[in-house]
Amino acid sequence: MDVWDPGDDISALASILADPTRAKVCVTLMDGCAWTPGELAHQIDVSPQAMSSCLAHLEDAGAITRIRQGRHHYVRLSGEHMARIVESLGAAAGPRRAHPVGYRQVRADRRLQAARTCYTHIAGRLGVALADAMNAQGLIETSDDAMRLTLAGTAWFADQGIMLPTAQARIRACLDWTERRMHIAGPAGIGLCRRLLELDVIRRSTPRRALTVTPSGQHWFEDHLGLDAQAIAEPRP
Repeated sequence: MDVWDPGDDISALASILADPTRAKVCVTLMDGCAWTPGELAHQIDVSPQAMSSCLAHLEDAGAITRIRQGRHHYVRLSGEHMARIVESLGAAAGPRRAHPVGYRQVRADRRLQAARTCYTHIAGRLGVALADAMNAQGLIETSDDAMRLTLAGTAWFADQGIMLPTAQARIRACLDWTERRMHIAGPAGIGLCRRLLELDVIRRSTPRRALTVTPSGQHWFEDHLGLDAQAIAEPRP
């Protein structure tokens, strides 16, 4: 009788992400959006044939799913569990050894460090600052790299029009790739990001994972959390 060995599964997944192109595809899909294979090939600068092979491997491993719409099809990460793996690996990998080359790449990196989506929640300096502000106001409690919503926090989310499940797993701490500190994930993080996009408090920017704080959003952050989000989300030189 065969005995299940989780080491085999870990090894299989690691071998899939060990390929630089496949890893870059997963990082690109961390914006939570669906991409066409052609868009991914252009973004990562590989041939359509190479991208087709790459996506086939990722799909076989369960890392991505395909969405078909008429004659077109799109791909996205298979779920938040896969996003957690990618974010955790990025945090564990540490800073890049090579510095970005060119003004556009430097600006893109700085924007992503300032504020970005981590699949479906807010990350970067803005995401960590949000967690700090909510902790300071007693909306969440943090302990041993874990987060818990307080009663005040549950009421605060409801006041913002964000309905959360009644189960305990309403909020989760996610180790931020660039900040090496925790930002808010789970249903609370997803709901907050979605609601702030709906209210035009934050907007998607370029590169596609980057976020910017709108002028009205700055007032929202100040009024609701006492946070100078504009200064936090501004790319630093």
